Amino acid sequence: MDKGKIQRKRKRAQKESTEGASTSSFISPKLTGQGDDACDVFLSFKGSDTRKEFTDHLYNRLVNTGTVSIFVFKDDKSIPIGEDFSSQILGAISRSKISIPIISENYATSKWCLRELIHMMDCKNGASHIVLPIFYKVKPSDVRHLKGNFGDAFRSSQKYFDEKDIQEGPRALREVSDLHGWESEKFANGNEGELVEEVVKKVLSKLQQDFQLDVTKHLVGFEDHVSKIRNWVDTPASAARMIGIYGMGGIGKTTLAKSIYNQLLDEFVHHSFLANIRETAQCNGIPYLQNQLIEEVLQIECQIRNVDRGISLIRSKFKGKKVIILLDDIDNKKQLDA
Repeated sequence: MDKGKIQRKRKRAQKESTEGASTSSFISPKLTGQGDDACDVFLSFKGSDTRKEFTDHLYNRLVNTGTVSIFVFKDDKSIPIGEDFSSQILGAISRSKISIPIISENYATSKWCLRELIHMMDCKNGASHIVLPIFYKVKPSDVRHLKGNFGDAFRSSQKYFDEKDIQEGPRALREVSDLHGWESEKFANGNEGELVEEVVKKVLSKLQQDFQLDVTKHLVGFEDHVSKIRNWVDTPASAARMIGIYGMGGIGKTTLAKSIYNQLLDEFVHHSFLANIRETAQCNGIPYLQNQLIEEVLQIECQIRNVDRGISLIRSKFKGKKVIILLDDIDNKKQLDA
């Protein structure tokens, strides 16, 4: 293909991308959204309505959560030139765990937004795909019944749609309007900043399940212990709280700690589980564990060389953050201090 054709194809792909669909994505050099790569979140929106405002704020808040590594598909960076736009977009939705359609007044004027929504609802009905809709300055009832400005905008654009879009689009709109989502103008009196925070919190809550520790199911005799520790944790405190579980080997201390850790994950922004501290410290040294803790909580690479430097960095960088840390098999106070 000559250079002129390549440039024209690139422009067509970019135009379709900006007219229709998504601009999102948790950034990672390892994930491109191509092939069999799995995504965590797919954002679908009408670019002219929300790209530079609400969607941009939501996207940037998601990618800067500083917690678990989350990946979101971004169409203008994840689709190689020359690849089929439709198959790449729909494939990204299929591989995502969560889809967030930001349904605005002109959302249904885009055939790509409609096709994305149709595929999202099909994925939800046929698998464990999660759809979290945001009704941005539109009423769910208007989306459901194609009323008001939303309905007028849809009907005025039907001449550009394929027959399949015209038939299945309204069905997908009805289905998504039946889901429990957020109405931007009703949530927090229209405060979009608070809405963004709530959406991010919900996404993290859904994704935290992937980071739960492996615990034997149907444990017997643990409920009382878990309840007692949960009461201590839930008591308001102005400073970091430390809870120790001690006893002879083999009585289930680690299992109990893992169970509590899993229950508490949703309530914390950052988390870390350091296993077998006694053995790891003997084999690799305490700075190795400090590096692991910092990398898991802050999502940055770290090269701690000595214990004192690690203590100083943890003290300064963790300050003000909501963190849950599980330290397993400590047998020396120096390990805890570090």
